[in-house]
This record gives sequence, C-alpha cells and structure tokens, in this order.
Amino acid sequence: MSKDVLFLTGVEDFSTIIEKKTYYIDKTSYLKELFMSTSEVMNALFIRPRRFGKTLNMNMIKEFCELNYQNPGDKSYQQKLFIDNGRNLAVATDEYKELREKVMGEFPVISISFRGVEGSYFYEAVSKILLKISSLYEKFIFLRESKLQTKEQIEAFSYIYNFSTTKNTKLFKPEYLAEAKQICGSFLSTLAEMLFKEYQKKVLVIIDEYDVPLQKAVIAKEPYYDDMLDIIKQISVSTFKQNPDPWLYKGIVSGCLSIAHQSVFTDANNFTTYGMNREPYTGFFGFTKDETHKLLDDCGLSDKENDVKEWYDGYRFGKKHIYCPWSLISYCDEALHGSTDKPQQFWVNTSGNDLITMFTDNSMEAHNAENIDKLQKLMEGENVDISLMEFTTCPDLRVGVSFDVFMTLMLHTGYVTFAECSDTIDKVTLRIPNQEVLYCFNKKRELLFGENNPYWYNQTLSLVDLLMANKTDEAQALISSMLKEFLSIRNTGDELYYHGFMIGILGLAAATKNFEYHEEIETGTGFSDIVIDSFDNKTACILELKKTEKLEDCYDAAQTATKQIIQKDYASKFISRRYKKVYGIGIGFAKKSCEIVSLGNLVEKVC
Repeated sequence: MSKDVLFLTGVEDFSTIIEKKTYYIDKTSYLKELFMSTSEVMNALFIRPRRFGKTLNMNMIKEFCELNYQNPGDKSYQQKLFIDNGRNLAVATDEYKELREKVMGEFPVISISFRGVEGSYFYEAVSKILLKISSLYEKFIFLRESKLQTKEQIEAFSYIYNFSTTKNTKLFKPEYLAEAKQICGSFLSTLAEMLFKEYQKKVLVIIDEYDVPLQKAVIAKEPYYDDMLDIIKQISVSTFKQNPDPWLYKGIVSGCLSIAHQSVFTDANNFTTYGMNREPYTGFFGFTKDETHKLLDDCGLSDKENDVKEWYDGYRFGKKHIYCPWSLISYCDEALHGSTDKPQQFWVNTSGNDLITMFTDNSMEAHNAENIDKLQKLMEGENVDISLMEFTTCPDLRVGVSFDVFMTLMLHTGYVTFAECSDTIDKVTLRIPNQEVLYCFNKKRELLFGENNPYWYNQTLSLVDLLMANKTDEAQALISSMLKEFLSIRNTGDELYYHGFMIGILGLAAATKNFEYHEEIETGTGFSDIVIDSFDNKTACILELKKTEKLEDCYDAAQTATKQIIQKDYASKFISRRYKKVYGIGIGFAKKSCEIVSLGNLVEKVC
C-alpha cells in the first residue's frame, strides 16, 4: 500500500494543491470546452450537488485565466502552475497550445463565492456579503492610485470599499441596511468597469455557490427570501445582461439549485444551464470510473475498489457513473494516513441543512402517510417515479411541499440520483445512489422512532399507557394508525418486521415511564415476544405477535397468539410474584392493520 500519496482534504484552492504536490485529478481538459470550442457559451451556470468539486474547478479556471495585474503579459505564474509542474496536465499538451496563447493569463478575473452568506436575520446575511466585497476590493485596492481611472470611479470604488469594511456591523440600523443593498447591487459592475478601463481587456466573472444565500434565507429564524432574492437579482442585472456591457468577457456561475431564470437571472437570457446530464460537462465535476480506478491504484487500494463502488459510486451524470469526490478523497486519506481502510460516511456529515428531517417532520405533522411510504420505498433500495420540478423560488420544506418538489431538491443536492432505466427530463425515476447516502437516510429513519421526534414519541407513550391499562380497542386504533402513517407495506412480509416495529415504539417509551421492558424473555414453558413490567404497580402486560397474509384473518391470528400465552403459561412468573394485574394480549398483523384480542387479567382467571 502506497503511503506517500498526500491529500489536502477540504482544500479548494488549486494553487495550494499543486504547489504542495498533493493529489489532483486533472480537470483542465474542460478549459478548451469553456473557452475555445464550438459549444462555447457566453454565460454558463453549472448545477451540481455540494462537495462535488465546484469550488475547486471555479478556482482552477480563475488561476488559469487571470492576468498579472502588476505586469500584464507575464504568464510565468500560470506556466509554473499548469505547465512546468511535472504532472502532465491535459492543458500542458500541444493540443492546448492555442488555448494557452489566447486565454491563459489574459483576462482580469472577478471571483466571489457566496458560501457562508447566512444569518438568522436579513441584515446578518447582508453583513456577510459586505465582508466578501471588502475582501474582493482589498485585492484591487491599487486601482485607487491609477491615472487611468476618473475621479468619479475612484470615489465610487472607495465608497464601496470603506462602507463594506467599516459599516458591516451596523446593518441593524435601517439606513445602513438600505445603503448596503445598493452596494450589493453595484459592487461587481463598478469593479469590472475599472478593470476593463485599466487593462483594455474584457473581464471574466466567476460566482460560486450563487444559491446559498437563497437557501439559507428560507430556513432562517426570520425568513427573508424575497429580500435576498432582490439582491441576487440586482447582481445579475448589473452583470449578465441580454445586451452585455462591453467589459464582460464571460460569466461562470455554480450552485446546487437551478432557480428559474425569470426568478434570478433577470434579463440574462444568454445564460446556458449545465445540469447533471447536459454534455459536454457531465464528467467535469466528481470522479469518473476511470479516474477513481487510477486514484485507488495510485494509493495501493485497488483491492478496495468494490467497497468503494458500493459506498461512494452510484451517481449518474448523463451516461457517466460518477463518484463523490469529497468522500473518495476522504476515504483514501483515512485509509493511508488514518486508522482504518473501511468505508465510512464523509459526505453526509458536511450537510448544513437537514433536508430529510425537515421533510419527514412536516409529513408526520401533516399525517401524510403517502410521503413517508415513498421514503420507505427509497430506503429499501427501490426506485421512485416523479415529475421533475423547475423552482421559481427555493423550496421551503418547513411548509407543505409535494413529494415531487422534495425529490427534485434531493436530486440537486445529491441525496438521490437517476436510475439506470430513467429518462433525465420531465418524468424520471430516482434511487438512492450508494451506501453512504443510505446510511444518512437510515439515521433519519431512526429519528422517527426516537424521543427527539415528538410526533412519534408522544404516541408511543400513549400506547404504553393503553396496553398497561388493557384498553385494547384504543390501543388497536393507535397501532393501526401508526402502521399506516409510518411504515412501509413492502416490509410486512415477515413476522420479525412487526416484532421490530413494536420493539421500536415500546422500548424507549417503557423506559421513560420507568417500566421494565423485555423481549423474548423466558416465562412459563416458552419465550414471550414482549413483556412490559411495572413492579411498583404490580402490573405486567404480555404481548404475543402473529402475522397473517389476509386482513380478514387478522382476528384469528390474534386468537392464535392468545392461545399460545395460555398454553405456554407465560403469566405464571408474574402471578408467582403476587402481581395484581397480568394482561395477556395477542396482536394479529396483516399489512398495515392489526387486531387485538385480550385475555383480560390472568391473575383473576387463576384465582
């Protein structure tokens, strides 16, 4: 196993990766598509899930194109970074000579990321935009001394820079917030005009994670989506116009969600959106099968390829199978330099927005059994069919949304992918891509049965009380309701499934009430399925479970269960301890229904 392969997990700066001689999977071949091919477009919007290499690729593009502001025409930086680095990158070959001559180190570049733009309140998020503007303007502070700029341009630059630097903490005051919104709408075009005038070269504009402020605005303590949308629109209007300013060379934007053009990129109909299935960029983000094979071979981990495929493969971008790069690099780093070479969950731990939990909580509160049933279907490895939705606004999962909206969002954010049999437009078939994401779904499923979910937990407490009081009609209604709301009919083929279901809902609730809880405990001449035991109250409830195929046979199954309680004398253990109440209850299950038959208090029958 090779131990000399170095990784910089989480580093998204191209120059750092190259200069520190750490592992890099070459994506420079796509530069030719972007800048010199017949498929070249004016403005490109790339939509991919988080942690699929968007930021690193955006940074690589910036480093390749950006001119030397102090010495225009000097391309020695790019020569060292892309050509003379000993890595044999695609862009260093003769095939890319014309690209290097016409594009490499030739353009002023304005690059900004909206990652981290969030806050409980609107002014807090705007404050973070100002911090990014301040940092961007700091890089170009030399423009204030230029003899080529007009007095008005220098004053506008200084005003934006000074306000962003000194007033970003005062936006709770309405007058400052109003000024900040104006600055957010003009900072990019102001800087671009000055760079164009300074160098007589058009400007490349790169915006990474454009949709993060919109997503965060939806789930904020005091949501401010419309206000944030106004800012993003202003940036779009001042940058990516239908009739672009003479200073714009090209715009490259990345994000997770494709919000409809009419909602965000107003007057920017010259934008081309490259979703996961649009060529020629299906392999630009993430690792292809061949790239993954080489990575594992370089790391001496070729024998782990099947495990890696099961855990981190499964995404379908066009006709390509794509591995999650964050997970794969993290796995290799851990296998070589950590404590284990067993696959783990890496990607799911980076989520800042628990989409699954929000949707399931909402579905449970609304008693939407159909939504929960479809989620169960996914978790069992099956496919689901949906109609893809175009978002005119960022979906708010805290309010009612359709399953199709939710699954479209999950597709964009990487929780599901296209099934092999699926078309990739309109009516589609989706599945969970791999074991890593399935682990995430299963962790959320555990929450459905835990004390942290009040919709479920309160019902489990009620059920324990009903059973311990032998209120079987009410208990039967409650169990049937829970079966219909929360469980999948596909898993009802085995009696053990119902056993697990009852364990899940009774175990924690019994402990909360300080009752003893037992499963498969030896009593009488056999082993009863479940026993809830309150020594303090001298009360026990013995549950025997039976499963049948037909709903009409449910009652007979419950009767069979009660006969077993009597035949195997399950109550004797508790009667000998002088318990006052020992209820024998048989439950018959069929699909998503149940019937309960009670033997009553077995202590009285013995007496």
